[in-house]
Amino acid sequence: MKRKQPASLGHGHHDETSTSNRFDRGKPTRSPFHLGFTETDVPQLFCQLDVLRRSEDGEYAYWKEKARWVRFEEIAESVLGRWSKPHVATLMQTALLDLKNLISSGVILLNVQPIDLAFLSQTIVQALIDAQYLDDTAHAQKLSWILGLPHFHHHEKRSVTKTASSISLTKQGLHASPSFVINSLSRRDDESDTAQDMSAPRLINSKPSNQDMVLTERDDSGTATTPSAKDYNTKLQRKLSRKTEGASVLICPVDFVKEQTIVFVRLENAIELLGMLEIKLYSRFIVLLIGPEESEKQLLQIGRTMATILTDDICREFAYTARSSEDVMQMMDRFMQDTYVIPPSEWDPSIRIEPPPKYMSKEERQSQAPEEKAGQVEEIDLTPHADPNLVASKRPFHGLFVDIRNKLPFYPSDFTDCASLQCIAATLYLYLVCLCSVVAFGGMLGAATENYMATMECILAASISGVVYALFSGQPLNVLSATGPMLILERIIEHLCKDYKVNFLEFRLWIGVWIFCLLFIFVAFNLSFLVKYITRFTEDCFASLVALIFIYDAVREIFGLRKKYPINYDADVPLNYTCLCMFNTTQKKVWTTILGANSYLLNTTTLNKTAQMACEKAGGQISGPGCSLPVYQPNVFLFCVLLFLFTFFICMTLQEFRQSSFFPTKIRTILGDFSVLIAIVLMSAWDTYLHLNTPKLKVPTEFKPTRPDDRGWLIPFFGRNPIWTIPIAIVPALIATILIFMDQQITAVIINRKEFKLKKKLGYHLDLFILSITILIQSLLGLPWFVAATVLALTHVNALKIMSENTAPGEKPKFEGILEQRVSALLMAILTGLSVFFTKILSYIPMPVLYGVFMFMGVSALRNMQIFDRVLLIFMPQKHQPDHPYLRHVRISRVHLFTGIQIISLAGMFAVKSVKSIAIGFPLLVLATCFVRKLMDQVFTQEELFWLDDILPGKNMGRVRRLSATRNVHIPKSASDIHNDESLTPALDSLDMNPFRNTTKDLRSIDEVGR
Repeated sequence: MKRKQPASLGHGHHDETSTSNRFDRGKPTRSPFHLGFTETDVPQLFCQLDVLRRSEDGEYAYWKEKARWVRFEEIAESVLGRWSKPHVATLMQTALLDLKNLISSGVILLNVQPIDLAFLSQTIVQALIDAQYLDDTAHAQKLSWILGLPHFHHHEKRSVTKTASSISLTKQGLHASPSFVINSLSRRDDESDTAQDMSAPRLINSKPSNQDMVLTERDDSGTATTPSAKDYNTKLQRKLSRKTEGASVLICPVDFVKEQTIVFVRLENAIELLGMLEIKLYSRFIVLLIGPEESEKQLLQIGRTMATILTDDICREFAYTARSSEDVMQMMDRFMQDTYVIPPSEWDPSIRIEPPPKYMSKEERQSQAPEEKAGQVEEIDLTPHADPNLVASKRPFHGLFVDIRNKLPFYPSDFTDCASLQCIAATLYLYLVCLCSVVAFGGMLGAATENYMATMECILAASISGVVYALFSGQPLNVLSATGPMLILERIIEHLCKDYKVNFLEFRLWIGVWIFCLLFIFVAFNLSFLVKYITRFTEDCFASLVALIFIYDAVREIFGLRKKYPINYDADVPLNYTCLCMFNTTQKKVWTTILGANSYLLNTTTLNKTAQMACEKAGGQISGPGCSLPVYQPNVFLFCVLLFLFTFFICMTLQEFRQSSFFPTKIRTILGDFSVLIAIVLMSAWDTYLHLNTPKLKVPTEFKPTRPDDRGWLIPFFGRNPIWTIPIAIVPALIATILIFMDQQITAVIINRKEFKLKKKLGYHLDLFILSITILIQSLLGLPWFVAATVLALTHVNALKIMSENTAPGEKPKFEGILEQRVSALLMAILTGLSVFFTKILSYIPMPVLYGVFMFMGVSALRNMQIFDRVLLIFMPQKHQPDHPYLRHVRISRVHLFTGIQIISLAGMFAVKSVKSIAIGFPLLVLATCFVRKLMDQVFTQEELFWLDDILPGKNMGRVRRLSATRNVHIPKSASDIHNDESLTPALDSLDMNPFRNTTKDLRSIDEVGR
């Protein structure tokens, strides 16, 4: 049978031809199409594959859903309603080649404008007639009837065989109508008989009569019914975005054709074809694969290949923007270029490949060269990592004005974006954690400053600074709180004041004034641009130090309870608590006269600790075996350890539960968001039930200074200290300013990392200005200085991570960004200040539970740092090492060297912080890490630092090209090169390498790296 070239109906059903070269199909140049879609906003596709099935009497009766795709393939199992686990579609190479051949000779209908399925069926049949695939009127009419048969979906709670076995063409009401009788086939060649010609427009434009084809199912009474909402798979539809459109692949094995062919249909406007898809969607593509019945298995494999191509991110763009059959062939060529073949001897085809946790995005695939060849030119962007807004300026307050201008447009949305359950969970979580941190810090600060500043002062400082910072800062995700380095600084200042007999609070007030002035100068002269010299090396050192401090303090505090609640290892030995207060004869007569003969000190034989202290104060001596014997409290310490461990493991388990396979996504998300709150409530309830004397969270019940007799809420500037203390205060103020600047800006750099995908503008200068104001307020009120707390800020950010809600079956939720708003930090600060009014509830929380939360925060922060991954590599054989990008480009010995330098820097900071005599040098050591990173430019090449760290400012190497071997690694473009027409991987013969030879002389080739 002689076949014509494929029909290609363009807009308005006019044929379009293309003169492009077949060998150029892999590199198409396409413009936005008149469908209304561009390459960047094509909708997601739900693709369904249906197979034609017969009834018991042998007639074609219904379409049965066999498989479906959103991103991964799902196959309908034999059990009614059960789908296979989503898996990566493994395609046969022969099916891919067969599909390409069918498209090259098949029927391509683009921009069809049907009104319903009947109209679409007639269009498809007429196109097959025009292509001389069908030459019999009865066959054409029968195919049109077949296309109108009902579709049975796998999720429907009914047996397809029982329901459809009695369905025949006549029972479906598919009777021939006068408008569809074809008296003579339409032929487009010159030899055809045109006496009774029926052209495609004539057939297509004919209106179907009421008796043409019934598209809706009929019940037993013969009345037509339309699909209701319950007939659709609403559960699956909730996983898809609202813009999702449908595609149907119909496998049609029939006995009245002898050859295989394909009809590829794209609709001009997506319409709802009632009952065709299992989801209530508008259909955009219809693909009909028709062939002899004996080729059903081959057609099924071809259909799976077609469905996989349509759901591919890049190929879907080709399908939406194609103008002719040549563009559809380009879609096939691109898919084949990106396809890898698995050798048959190295895997079992019956095994379904699990969806990968991470796969290459569409942008990464598009930026790659279509083919990787040995000896290709690779380009690496060695430009500095700094934010373009962080530039030195001679204009005073230029950076501050720019930050305010950038933040103002986002200010309303900072309050409106918080309407979510996740924001409430983050607020409660952050409140409990910060309150515990403030209370614990207040206790240590009270001991270090003789209670001039203690828990009450810390609560007020957290509330005031938190409210001001949350309302006006440039990065409200930051959290101001007490930090270990600031505690060290406060202790040193108190010791200096005691040694020189200077009033502590007044001297500290002038230190705060000088800190405000210095930070104000930093803001005025735009010195926050120095932040660009803080690379990942310094970030990881400082952040991991703070995380380790959290872990160390949590473990230290829980084991410190052993002294307060000792364990009796000799439970079988009777305890003798005899303890007497002994006086000499003269003292006894004196105290008998003063205290009386019935005095407690004179007559008791079991003095407690308070009585022992009173005895020694009265001049007596304590004597007896029970004087030094501790008071044992059974089970308290061991139960505290259990509370600590269970809290930690509940938090970790519920956080990891987000990625598990149990329960729906919404439930897993809620459990993950409220993991800390759930752990605290469960462990507190367990502690309350057992009635053990465990240490509880203690919050002040009255709003007054800890030492109301010695101080008020407003500290005077003058009166208690000599005038010379005012200029002297600038010396500790300089050290404090360095520490505050480094602590604040390192935390800000960590929060503003590009991997967090923040969308709102940054504000380093504005942050420092607001912080200087809070420092001044806290100094005037005699409150501790609160700065950015790295671990708490990371905890805040992690609690506000946004994961994709509309995910395809089998696809892991994707990280989409952070819920950027001010409300959670603002409410946390307000609740902290109001804590004094609900101390009764907070007193039920055991301190070991909060220590477990501290442990969880430290571990969570440490696990997300690159230094932690590189430390694990030291103990890992090479064959078991994960596929980190830097391991592909940097020798493992160089990676270990970089990690070793970081560990030494980290250990040095921890040692200096821990030794009280030299702890004042801790801020300088943090600053020294930036200079250590500068010296590392002499040890490592810029390419190695590109993969392991960031490029420091001042390195003007730009983009470097060099020859390399084949590797499956993508190096993303910089933002400045998005509109550059130059390819990242130009042909070797078109590239002049001379300008780059001097630049790349210190870069090793991939072969050297491999050695």
